[in-house]
Amino acid sequence: MQWFFPVLLVVLTCAVGAQSVVAAGSIEEAEFAYDRGEYTKAARLFSPLAEQGVASAQFYLGLMHEKGRGVRQDYPTAVTWFRKAAAQGYAGPQSNLGLIYERGRGVRQDLVRAFMWYELAGALVPGDEGKAALKRRDFLRSKMTAAQIEQAEEMARRCQQSKFQECD
Repeated sequence: MQWFFPVLLVVLTCAVGAQSVVAAGSIEEAEFAYDRGEYTKAARLFSPLAEQGVASAQFYLGLMHEKGRGVRQDYPTAVTWFRKAAAQGYAGPQSNLGLIYERGRGVRQDLVRAFMWYELAGALVPGDEGKAALKRRDFLRSKMTAAQIEQAEEMARRCQQSKFQECD
């Protein structure tokens, strides 16, 4: 009986480690399927990971619903997945959310929210994507009042300060 608990502990530790390896392999497999254009397979692989809270899987599912790749095009579902990924500080969905709010796809058109998401993307997304987000933000600036711009900038500050928990 003395050996039972240490052996059980080792078995449980190995089982948890094996699940982590399986999950890591699954995200890679899902990304490879997406990159190869096997969208239905990618959606099937990303879905359980997204439900478990894997931010990159949530982002990919958002993209797939936004564009109708492997799943039915569904902007409200895309917004849901993008927001979940963004709430974890994942930088990928910010520009997508900006575009969705700018164009009113699946949500009420809201230039203030679009500006906020572009502002966040410009600060967080590296390279050309971040620069593109800032260009979209600046384009919106020309269509907005000073009060709207001030509101959007305050919303962006609150979102960042709350670690993406208060972004709406």
